[in-house]
Amino acid sequence: MNEATIVTANRLTWAGIVPFLGSAILGAIGVWQDQLAHAFLIYSAVILSFLGGIHWGLVMAGRLENPQGSLIICMFPSLAAWGAVAFLPVLWAIAALGFIYLIWLRYDIRRVNEKWYEQIRQPVTFVVAGSHFLWFITLATELRVG
Repeated sequence: MNEATIVTANRLTWAGIVPFLGSAILGAIGVWQDQLAHAFLIYSAVILSFLGGIHWGLVMAGRLENPQGSLIICMFPSLAAWGAVAFLPVLWAIAALGFIYLIWLRYDIRRVNEKWYEQIRQPVTFVVAGSHFLWFITLATELRVG
């Protein structure tokens, strides 16, 4: 990728954390907590699906070894996110999604052979996982106090 495209990808990636951080901060101070927790879960699941989809694109471009295996494995984020959102209580779904981000990060940076991608992916994933942690603490506290 050329430098201008990398800069654009970086800016869009950082912009993509606004819904994570914004909803987590507003939820932590008690603003629209129920609605934002629901929106957070949906956005988190959508982004996990996107991260798995990156591998589809790499397979289509012929840039991953073992393409059939890669296609099967890259379904993990979307299916795990769907399962968490569909079948777990909100508190545990948030914890599960945060954990999935960290698991997928480890796999992702080993498979995507782009230095710029690793440099952006790690800090953004830690911010995203942190927003899941903030939501978890917020909701756990509400359950305990409420």
